[in-house]
Amino acid sequence: MTKYEKLQKADEATFKLITGVQREIFEKMLKRLYEDYDKTHAKGGRKGVSVELRLTIALEYWREYRGMRHMAFDYEMPVSTLCDCITWVEDVLSESEEFKLPELKGRFVRNEESELEIPIVIVDVEEQPIERPTENQKDSYSGKKNGIRQSTKS
Repeated sequence: MTKYEKLQKADEATFKLITGVQREIFEKMLKRLYEDYDKTHAKGGRKGVSVELRLTIALEYWREYRGMRHMAFDYEMPVSTLCDCITWVEDVLSESEEFKLPELKGRFVRNEESELEIPIVIVDVEEQPIERPTENQKDSYSGKKNGIRQSTKS
């Protein structure tokens, strides 16, 4: 039994807790994804991972922010396939006007009351590159590699 099948048997509260969206929103997302999927695969070709499972994977990734390697192990698929599923769902839903987020940039002025009734917190969780020293690197470099590359020409 797939996770999607388990979700279909869950009650409304459990469904929302697991996926982060209500069942009606999930069905709307699924409908939009199927439109794109059917258009893409109209001429045939390999179907791959089902649309339901792709959406379930993407929602779980967004909800729990688990590592893709762990999710790929649980779903028994390669990390690249799992990443492709999430990316595809993101691309298709973000292109749809129905799932676009409203532009919030102009609605907020620092230290002023917002017209929105719900509090909004924006968190940047993008991976950051490792910072390496660029200046004074010789101070922290041991120089051990200098003797490795000896000339073979004599």
